[in-house]
Amino acid sequence: MLKNLPPKDRLKGKKVLLRADFNVSIVNQKVSSTNRITESLGTLRYLVSAGARVILISHLGRPRSFGDPESSLRPVYDFLKSKLNKIYFSEEIFGDKTDKIVKNLTNGEVVLLENLRWDTGEESGSLEFAKRLASLADMYVNDAFAVSHRDHASVSTICQFLPHFAGFLLKKEIVGLQKLSKNARSPFILVLGGAKIADKILVINNLAPSVSKILIGGAMANTFMAASGIDVSNSLLEPDVLNTAKEYLGRYRDKIVLPQDNIKKDWADGFSYMDIGRQTINKYKKVISKAKTIFWNGNMGYSEDQKYAQGTEEIARAISSSSAESYIAGGDTVGAIEKMKIKDKFSFVSTGGGAALEFLAGKKLPGIKALED
Repeated sequence: MLKNLPPKDRLKGKKVLLRADFNVSIVNQKVSSTNRITESLGTLRYLVSAGARVILISHLGRPRSFGDPESSLRPVYDFLKSKLNKIYFSEEIFGDKTDKIVKNLTNGEVVLLENLRWDTGEESGSLEFAKRLASLADMYVNDAFAVSHRDHASVSTICQFLPHFAGFLLKKEIVGLQKLSKNARSPFILVLGGAKIADKILVINNLAPSVSKILIGGAMANTFMAASGIDVSNSLLEPDVLNTAKEYLGRYRDKIVLPQDNIKKDWADGFSYMDIGRQTINKYKKVISKAKTIFWNGNMGYSEDQKYAQGTEEIARAISSSSAESYIAGGDTVGAIEKMKIKDKFSFVSTGGGAALEFLAGKKLPGIKALED
């Protein structure tokens, strides 16, 4: 069982290591997608108001090297300055500067350390790296659901060395996704797109018994169509999972729904499917209109190009305007509804893509397991 955050009187003056997920999009040295940061502010403000001294840690992207400026968390710090009164930034994870700032923190102050992935010990789950992080604080709080499927030093290993607790966002994610997986009202519809079938196969398998229909779009649909014998020419697909897709088409043939028309991009030697077509959009919207619960992950086409964004946008509007409880996960999909300014019309928007999928597949996430141990 996860331990809730301690009451405020037990936090005053304590140094709290808070693992957040600030792996956000940065454009021209500014945060361009703020959802994950704003969702984490509840826990952060609780700790600040309790008089804790907060050491805030996160990763950003996949740094090419130590000190890679394109993966610096400084733009996140610049954004957080507009939300908090007293926050400092350390341009390192460990070292004299970090030690000095942490030592001089007063009650209610915060320091954000540099990108954890600048040190290889983070992703390797290093005991030594976790010990060094632990030495900075009196307790640890995980509020980073989106990376809790990673067995990394600041996510799971760290719990061996400090009293550990679940933040408000982490608890919110677990409660919401548990409701979806165990108590979804029928008809329950899955809307799955994007490129990676491998991430979603186990979700289909785990939820299929309670699901009425599974609407497939995006590059994921190309693999399923190819597995069913349809010529997809040069369309993006996953050859390694064609046999699995064929097996699922047989096992769930009464539930899986594939596009019946697509928007093509022609090449000299063939074509690529880039978006679902008008007939498919109308068919999917009809199914969505009858649903009581909907889970959506993955865009319906190559929506980064506005020419191929119609499928994603129309499905987004159909889900958001339906009377169903609507759950959404995945960075590209959340980005699409943020761009459309309809995020608040969904019942539950997860900050995790891969983590949400693994949770719904029935897997035990290392970050959550570590908090329970």
